[in-house]
Amino acid sequence: MYLLITAVLFLFTAFSQSGAFASSDALYYDVAVIGAGTGGTAAAIQAARMGMDVALIEESDWVGGQMTGAAVSTMDDVRRTRTGIYNEFITRVREHYEMRETAVNTCYWGSDTIAFEPWVGQKALTDMINEANRVMLFLKARVLEAQVDNGGVTAAIIEDEEGKKTIRAKVFIDATEAGDFIPLTGARYRSGNGISPHIDNDSVIQDITYVAVVKKYPEGLPEELRIMTPPPHYYEYLPHFREIIAKDGSWWPGDYPFNVAVHNAYRGMPDVTNPNRSKIDGGVPSTWQFISRTALNWANDYPGRKFGSAGMPARFLEDKKFRRDAERKAMEETLAFLYYMQTELGMEDWSVDTRQGYGGSFTNDWQSWKEMPEEFAPILRHFPPFPYIRESRRIIGVATMTVKDVIRDASLKRILNMVPESVALGEYPTDIHGLREPKYLDRDLGERPEDIPDDKEWEGGLFQIPLGVFIPEKIDGLLAAEKNISVSRVVNGSTRLQPVTMLTGQAVGALAAVAVREKIEPRDVRPIQVQWELLGSKDKLSYYSFDDVPPDSLWWRGVELAMLYGYMDNPGETIFGVDHEMHWLEVRDAFRRIFGRTEFPRREYEALVTQNDFNAWLRELWKDDAEKYKSVLERFSGEGVMTKGQLAAAMGEIKYIYEMQK
Repeated sequence: MYLLITAVLFLFTAFSQSGAFASSDALYYDVAVIGAGTGGTAAAIQAARMGMDVALIEESDWVGGQMTGAAVSTMDDVRRTRTGIYNEFITRVREHYEMRETAVNTCYWGSDTIAFEPWVGQKALTDMINEANRVMLFLKARVLEAQVDNGGVTAAIIEDEEGKKTIRAKVFIDATEAGDFIPLTGARYRSGNGISPHIDNDSVIQDITYVAVVKKYPEGLPEELRIMTPPPHYYEYLPHFREIIAKDGSWWPGDYPFNVAVHNAYRGMPDVTNPNRSKIDGGVPSTWQFISRTALNWANDYPGRKFGSAGMPARFLEDKKFRRDAERKAMEETLAFLYYMQTELGMEDWSVDTRQGYGGSFTNDWQSWKEMPEEFAPILRHFPPFPYIRESRRIIGVATMTVKDVIRDASLKRILNMVPESVALGEYPTDIHGLREPKYLDRDLGERPEDIPDDKEWEGGLFQIPLGVFIPEKIDGLLAAEKNISVSRVVNGSTRLQPVTMLTGQAVGALAAVAVREKIEPRDVRPIQVQWELLGSKDKLSYYSFDDVPPDSLWWRGVELAMLYGYMDNPGETIFGVDHEMHWLEVRDAFRRIFGRTEFPRREYEALVTQNDFNAWLRELWKDDAEKYKSVLERFSGEGVMTKGQLAAAMGEIKYIYEMQK
């Protein structure tokens, strides 16, 4: 009886904390996020922080998607998108290892890189979810069906270990690794270079990789972790392995094949048990010998254009049985590479890392794979629950990013034209793992191989992501996150990585929360409503980084909005001039750009503006409408001369109020 009462109290407390409530046939939430990957967790956290009750539904038993559950825990971070919720996350990771005097810059042959163990990343995300306090997490929960009424998604039927459940929400977000919720809703989407319902399953998407975390066992390799016989099809993979990594290969940068130290430094991870853990610096080749943990994600892309294959067919996304079989083959290839390491590469004391906590569940059900001998089970059970999927279904949105939206100026390190609808930043090159021939590109978007930027040094710079790519063209109550946003195949190569998927996830979470709060559909939300929330969270949305306007500046939001909407000027790429004293000429010009007006209360344009004078001028300008801008009038008063930072803050708030009254 005590156990029964305890169970009932637990369930009541859980639903009370989340704010959700259950009827006899459904659980109700404000926002339901399908997929607890990088984008899904960020969306859930952001929405919960804005007061929403969120259901976060994940098919595996891992939180974090590609960067934890798929073991891609070396951040594809080119340094200029360390902002918003992504910056919060990596700060927690850094602090974890700093307390243990362990370097995190162990990967990608660079000194300013970030890597972590998958379990550490999952813990950081889980802590952030718990602190948000309004997220109900459903693990090992598979979505069976979406209910669509009057052109909008209203419910999802899920199945977990307790049975089937109906989840009702005002907004649903597809943040799955392959865009699996989108087709259940009837929304149109891209798969390969086709558009539903006319998908060519033989068109091509990017390779997958079954990443494995491996480590050195200095005290001797446990026998159960040693591969005694060649895995299935090993000798078919062997020529390719030798082309990529060889015991006597070259150093980076150089020519293929590369040596073992270069391989280990590519996806090198921290290891708190390593006595040399503080000496490792990814940018210093002499320290690569000390790396004792890494990930296998280089020579084992599947199918990788081996054996005459053009690449992974789009059938991988559309056919669940084909996907399961392909994941198994990708796992087999990684197992084969591990055997190659232990034998031909001379890494006899390396094998799978048993500390990561993998083995609870697998998407490909390899345990029932008759073709895989039982002797390899002790190794495979320490593989991640699912592979690294680079390219998913992509929703057809109200806006679609094409290659022209990610072409950046080589000297400025950014796109040339500001995107006022920007709600996230990206920086990664257009890395689509080959497949740049015309026949593989999106037919309807007119992209050509010669249009794809050639960013060999990965220094292209920043681009902006507009609000419309998250919103489907027709279906209401649905948004896309993770790799499922409305972009071309080429742009997917830039928007599929962990930093940008976390930032776009945060933007989608804010969009969903605003829609619920305002009782409108996401397509009716104005960009500035989402921007206001994100900038309040110190997320960066413009492509400028001003030395005099750090994120903790009082003028941060106002300056970002001024840059996005172009109603104030900056004297340079790195300086805004927040302390410059303002004249009436600058005030008039800012108002002209926002309101399009030409007539204003007369002032001496060369005179300096005090805050009291600014207040009086606003009242004269607005007359009976002054009460609408009460918050601005109350905040800016006094005898001091108005600075440019203060003017930016005032104009940002005025812009927001004005847009909300349209």
